[in-house]
Amino acid sequence: MSACAQADGKNYFPLADGAKWEYVGRSSSATSKQLSVRASARIDGETIINGKRYFKYLLVSDFSSLPEIGKAVESVRYYRVAEDGIYVRPGIDADKPDLLEMPLPIPIGTKWLSGSTEVQAERVSTVKVGGREYRDCLKLTLRLSDGLRVTENYLAPDVGTIKSVYTNNTEPKSTLEITLEKYEP
Repeated sequence: MSACAQADGKNYFPLADGAKWEYVGRSSSATSKQLSVRASARIDGETIINGKRYFKYLLVSDFSSLPEIGKAVESVRYYRVAEDGIYVRPGIDADKPDLLEMPLPIPIGTKWLSGSTEVQAERVSTVKVGGREYRDCLKLTLRLSDGLRVTENYLAPDVGTIKSVYTNNTEPKSTLEITLEKYEP
C-alpha cells in the first residue's frame, strides 16, 4: 500500500512500505571543522494508532564523527494520509495529537503551521545532488518558533527528500547538510 503528497499531480512525499532512502552529508560549526555524517530512512510497515492507519517511518542518523553527539541516533515517526493533508506523530505517544506535516494539495507560496513550526512551500525547478539532476522540485522551509533554527527540505517527484539543510543560529552556530545517495521505492 502507498500514499503520497500531491502538487500539480506530482507525488513529492511517497509513502510505501519497504521504501528506503540513504543520505550522506556534512556537519560544520563555528567550533569544529566539517565532519561527515550518514543517515538512512525507511518505511517499516503500517500500524493502527487510535483507529487510524499510519506508515512507520524509521530514521537513523550516524553522528559518531560529531564530538557533541558521538553516536547513531534513531527516531520513529508515524505518518497518516488524510484527504486534507499528511499528518505526523512523533514516536508512538498516543496522548499527543497529530501535527499537520503538509496540507493536500501542497499550497505553493502559502505558509502553514505544523505545531509551532512555520512551513512554506516554494517551487524549485532543478536540484542537482549526488551526480543526478531532479526536475520539478519543491522546497519546504521549516522555521522553528524561536526563529533561530531553520530546515530547508528539497523534494523531488516520486522520490521525496533529496536534500536537507539544517541551520542552527544559536551559539555556536552550526549547519548540517545531507543529500540523497540512494533511493529504493
